[in-house]
Amino acid sequence: MGCMALENRNNFLLSLLIFLTFDLMLLGAGVRTLDAGLTCPDWPLCFGKVIPRYHFGVYLEFIHRLIAGIVGLLYLAFFVQVWRNTHLKKLRLLSLVGLFFLMAQIIMGGLTVLKLLDAYIVTMHLTLATVFLITLYVMKQTLLLKEKPSTPTKSSKRLRFFKINTVLGIIFVVVQIVLGGLVASTYSGLVCVDFPTCNGQILPSPLSGPIAIQVFHRFGAYWLSLLVTLLFIFAIFYGLKMGLSKKQRILSVQIFMLVLTQIFIGVMNLKYLMPPFLSVFHLAMALTILLFLLRLHFSLKNRFT
Repeated sequence: MGCMALENRNNFLLSLLIFLTFDLMLLGAGVRTLDAGLTCPDWPLCFGKVIPRYHFGVYLEFIHRLIAGIVGLLYLAFFVQVWRNTHLKKLRLLSLVGLFFLMAQIIMGGLTVLKLLDAYIVTMHLTLATVFLITLYVMKQTLLLKEKPSTPTKSSKRLRFFKINTVLGIIFVVVQIVLGGLVASTYSGLVCVDFPTCNGQILPSPLSGPIAIQVFHRFGAYWLSLLVTLLFIFAIFYGLKMGLSKKQRILSVQIFMLVLTQIFIGVMNLKYLMPPFLSVFHLAMALTILLFLLRLHFSLKNRFT
């Protein structure tokens, strides 16, 4: 009973950390799109104070730092729990990985301010946050391994192809998030004013600088759409033959619909010249697709069904 209570408590803590990290990333995107990244010109304080005087831009950055501090403290509490309890030994290596990315993220957050929003540092900040979020999710599924019975699935070429596509989908979403962060931090969002072409060309010449970043981001979206469409087709037409559960088939359909919505949001970003709320929503949708793909991946590995 004590072991089960401990796992439930840590499962809740990991769920809370995933929720806060997700929201923290969206708030960070809001800080960037509203040009509030340097409203606190120093770090870790804000104008030399723990709690600065109220100003909307200042408090947007201040709250971002505050939530980051809460995430850091909660993760340290979780990390101590993992290393104090032998029942959580399976999480120890992953907890060290998470601690590494958390510390790297804190350092990169400080450098983001001190280096005056350097585009590559801002992008690395987003990348580290994404990897930290993935690590939290992997730990959560590892913790759930004992709590939910595994269900054997049939092994077939189609199923193996489906699993590979799921992993490739996860990789492509991460790459897309990184490229999207680079598009935003280099202000490359509007260098191509049309869609699906870029200034009337499929491959504009010369393909360099901001235009190259935007084009690579678009082609990544095309490949991701293809992968997700294949997942959708296989789940609908061959799902039962592959031994997919109802939840796995529904997940595949949901991922397909999320990607279609993401494409629509991307086009609307161009049409309305990158309004802040749509830019943040674009990241929110990308992170949601990532979490859904991770969920599908772990269900295929019999972590849960």
